[in-house]
Amino acid sequence: MTREVPPPADASLQPLIDVLDALIQVLEQDGDTHWSAWMRRAKSRLAQGDDRGADDLLGAYGGMGSFNDLILGQSYQDGRFAWKPGYAALNERLDDLRGRAWELAQQIRRRRA
Repeated sequence: MTREVPPPADASLQPLIDVLDALIQVLEQDGDTHWSAWMRRAKSRLAQGDDRGADDLLGAYGGMGSFNDLILGQSYQDGRFAWKPGYAALNERLDDLRGRAWELAQQIRRRRA
């Protein structure tokens, strides 16, 4: 269940908040807790009108084991690796949202500079 968040004080932050909402949904539907919590923290700051939430988000990208490396749709059955049904479409959606979030966060950062 998603709690309604009032619009941010700065309406220019809303597109990123919307993308983060979609990312959170995709992540949690696949059972992810780590990255969905990260996205929730960034979204919370943005929803409060704090554009540094974009910096929080960008901190998830880059380096080994980063958000860039995440692949969804993996499972283990009887101790053996298996792909969940629909994993390809799920990862295409993740890649799209991940890229859009990066671009929007970079735009916010550039406006601040």
